[in-house]
Order: sequence, then C-alpha cells, then structure tokens
Amino acid sequence: MSTRQSIQLDGSGGRSGPQQRPVGTWVRFNWEDANDRGWLEHEAGVDELIADSLLAEDTRPRVVEHDDGLLLILRGVNLNAGSRPEDMISLRLWFDGERLISTSRFPLRTVDGIIHKLEEGTGPTTLADLLLELMEGLAERTDELIESIEEEIDELEAQLLDGADRELRSRIGQIRRSIIVIRRYLAPQRDALARLSTINHPLLAAMDRGRIREQADALTRLVEDLDMARERGAMIHEQLLTRLSDQLNTRMYLLSIVAAIFLPLGFLTGLFGINVGGMPWVESEMGFWWVILLIAALGTGLGIWLKRRRWF
Repeated sequence: MSTRQSIQLDGSGGRSGPQQRPVGTWVRFNWEDANDRGWLEHEAGVDELIADSLLAEDTRPRVVEHDDGLLLILRGVNLNAGSRPEDMISLRLWFDGERLISTSRFPLRTVDGIIHKLEEGTGPTTLADLLLELMEGLAERTDELIESIEEEIDELEAQLLDGADRELRSRIGQIRRSIIVIRRYLAPQRDALARLSTINHPLLAAMDRGRIREQADALTRLVEDLDMARERGAMIHEQLLTRLSDQLNTRMYLLSIVAAIFLPLGFLTGLFGINVGGMPWVESEMGFWWVILLIAALGTGLGIWLKRRRWF
C-alpha cells in the first residue's frame, strides 16, 4: 500500500495554498506495492531506470546524473519502534528542478520533521533547500547514533576495569556488528555527497555548494568516528579475551596446585586403607590421629615447598 503525499512549497517556508503559485512540488511516499511504478512512469513521467532505482529493494548510497535531473540515494537511521537504529532506511530522491520525489519503504524522522516545519511555516523555501535539509537531517541523526555508540564504548571500558565477564563480551560483539553495518552505508554516502559537491549541473546552481561540502565533511568525520569506535571496540575485545584467558590460566594453575598437594595425600590415605597385615598403628588407639598428623605435616610441607619455588 502506497501513502503518496504531494506538498507544494510557497517559497516562504510553508505549504502553498489554493490561491498561491508554488515554487516547487515535493512528492513523497512510503511504497509497498507495484502501483507506484505506474504512477512514476505514466503520471510523473519518470524514466524507467530512475523508477527502478526509486523502488529497488536494496540500494547503496550514490548520486547519479540522468538527463535533466539528479538521482540521490541516501541512508538514514531507523528510529521506528521495534527496529534497530543501525538497520538504516534507504531514502531515494529524484530532483529535476521543479519536483522533488522522495521514496522510502519505512518512515523517517527526518522527513516527518521537515513536514512538521512546513506546517508551521518554518521549513525550506525552495526544493534545493529541502534537499539540503534532508541531507543535514539524516547526518544529524546518524551523528546522534554514533555518539550513543561512543558513550556505550566508554561504559564498556569502565566496566572492563572493574572486571570481565561473558555478558561484557556479548555486548562488545553487538556494538562491533552495529558499527560494521553503519559504516557499510555511511562510507559510500560520504563519497556520494563529496561527488555531489563537485558536479557541474544546472540544477545545482541554486544550491549552496558550501552546505553540500559541509555535509560531505560531516560524513567524513562520522566515518572517522566510526573507525575510531571500531578500533576501540577491537581493543576492548582483545583486552577482555586476555583478561578471561588470564582468569582461566589462574584457575587452572590453582587447580594444578591443589592436585599437586592432594595427590600424595590421596596416595597416603589409600595406602592406609588396604586391608593387609603389617600396617603401622593398626592396633594403636592413637593410630588415626597419627595418620591425621602425618597428612597435615605432609600437606604443609608440600605447600611450603611450592611457595618457595614460587609456583603460587
């Protein structure tokens, strides 16, 4: 089911009324069926290749010049209920100067926020500004997600100083997977905006190239922050594995010491348990206590010997 919405810009930051001449049209929808292709090709007059890109199941961020328009495919953080933020939503944009067509399979907070601003009369004044605000909104929410990842890594580092456990290892693994997924889309998105800032296209004449470069620089910084977070996560993981390995070695070492102490004691008690004649102290009332004293002396002696050899 498609939820198509057409918004007319009045050039003053709001929506155009019935008696006003719009400065541009923004058509947006969250698509789920094949009817959208028919509308794009037959009613909107969009080229078949562009329609394929606007409705593709899986896309990667990029910018494409096509005839008299520009195709931009970007990714935004998924803030919908029950979803993971790193499962980034694809936003596909077709800009031809008079119209901006945007499609996505799921709602995006950035899109909803701009619509709300247009309702209040504080939104973008032109389609070029609208396109820039979409880019900036996507980057801003991605920045917030990366900041939350960095804060969680800080927390994990503090917990690692207090001790290591299996749950910590699981959390580190989840964070590292999130970083990998986000970077998979963020790096090509950075490259796409960097290329957009250098494209010599008539549609970009009305756009503030400085803002485009700023967004490319912002994404470059975000990718660098992700790389740093990935390195920190790897270091925490290695430190955790080392800590867990040390704990295991220490426990195995202590068990070896215990075995070394009790092995001769076990031999001694087993020896006194045989039922043959000639065993010392069998007829003595103090025999049991002599055996206890012998075991205690032997255990203490083994402990002192191991301590002097610095085995523990």
